[in-house]
Amino acid sequence: MAILQHLLAGVAFRQHTGTIMKCCMSFVVSVLLLATIAIAQSAHSCRQDALTTATVDLRGYGWEPPARKQVVSRFIAVDQKGRVVISYATRVRTKLVTRDRPSVDLRILRFSEDGKLDLSLSLPTHLEYWNGIYLSDSSQIIAKANDSLQLYQEDIGAWRVLAKCTSQCSVQQSVTRRTLAIRNEYHGPLLFIHPSPVPRLQQCDKAYKAAEGVIQDHSDAITDEFAYHSGSEGLEQLTYRWPFCDYEHRVELPLRPGGNWDVLNDRLFVFYPYDPHNDRQTVKVVSSDGRVIFQSVNGKHEYARGIWTPTRSSERGSRIAVDIVTLRGGNRALDISSHATARRIAVYDIELRKEVASIPVGWTSHEFGFDLSPDGGRLAIVEDGTLKVIDWDGKHTGGGMGSKLPAEGRK
Repeated sequence: MAILQHLLAGVAFRQHTGTIMKCCMSFVVSVLLLATIAIAQSAHSCRQDALTTATVDLRGYGWEPPARKQVVSRFIAVDQKGRVVISYATRVRTKLVTRDRPSVDLRILRFSEDGKLDLSLSLPTHLEYWNGIYLSDSSQIIAKANDSLQLYQEDIGAWRVLAKCTSQCSVQQSVTRRTLAIRNEYHGPLLFIHPSPVPRLQQCDKAYKAAEGVIQDHSDAITDEFAYHSGSEGLEQLTYRWPFCDYEHRVELPLRPGGNWDVLNDRLFVFYPYDPHNDRQTVKVVSSDGRVIFQSVNGKHEYARGIWTPTRSSERGSRIAVDIVTLRGGNRALDISSHATARRIAVYDIELRKEVASIPVGWTSHEFGFDLSPDGGRLAIVEDGTLKVIDWDGKHTGGGMGSKLPAEGRK
């Protein structure tokens, strides 16, 4: 009997030990799993940190939050050398104000490749808003301020007025930056400016030769040779292009954008169509003959904000940066508006046919803007007075700029 009790006790001990071992193994597995997740998150965080190669606090240079929540003028650009140009209005005079000495200055700052200030300019303007800056294909600074479009001649340190450009003036620029189109009035003629090497102006004739020529007043985008317009006639959507000042020779293109769109060059166009069946929007690059060259489906509730911040493109159109916002809480059936919950800048490589970077940004930013360098290897972002410069190809890294995005982060 004693022997039997001893055997039963041994069995019970082994069962208890086995239970303890199973609990220990389960605990170890859980710890390893949590450690793996933590390491992965840390690696991801490091990868995001490694993207940022320079950060500049613009408040140290006199930047102040604008009074309005939305500034639609263009105030950030990256030139061919990777330098970032920023502009903002600042009130400098409070007493004697004249037409020649208005109360506001447009400050223009240029930061070198390593994030150091290498040029500071001030241009008087009588408007706090609707100013803007552009860069030519030779990195010349062009400013829209004080009812004119002006070119800064860096070799002599002076501004040259290119054309009249009032507060209602609209300015379009080709992706190559070789051509600017200006319209001072809603039905006024277009003026084309080719800024370099020597500024050359081309004024279109206002007289129409066809009844439907009013479309000339609604060019949506330009390249270095053509103006483009997309609209609808009844239920049919049409897209036209025509040589500058020669609307009679317009050509209809087999393109149906179905929403926001941009012109990358005379061969490539980017659309942002929305599919109500799966509630998804697509970033789609299409050729001039209608063939789909590249497409990427956004995540659920993600939408490209092309109407507010147009697509930024490399000079050849081979890489694009798109402002994408996450909208939630809406209901189309009940006509309930959505609200933003997240925002990111997605960078797509058209030739590699993939997304190469996704940069999270604040969706409540008081002032926000971004630009892509002409070679497509550098992204500059301004939000709430902070400039961030990001590289992922290593083309601009140097001089203490930091490291590029690891290769595994681009897959």
